[in-house]
Amino acid sequence: MFLNQWQKTIIVAQLYRERGQGLAEYELIITLIALVCVLAISAIGGSLSDMITTVAAIFQ
Repeated sequence: MFLNQWQKTIIVAQLYRERGQGLAEYELIITLIALVCVLAISAIGGSLSDMITTVAAIFQ
């Protein structure tokens, strides 16, 4: 009986450990995607600003 409870405890601990590891991997992926988005926006920011100014001038 005691051995079965101990085995259950080990299995539950392993499940939580793997779930935490998966969350950390997702966090890294989301961080990298956000970094790429920020870099892309900063790279095309000047031309995007000019395009918005041109469109705004058309509607005035």
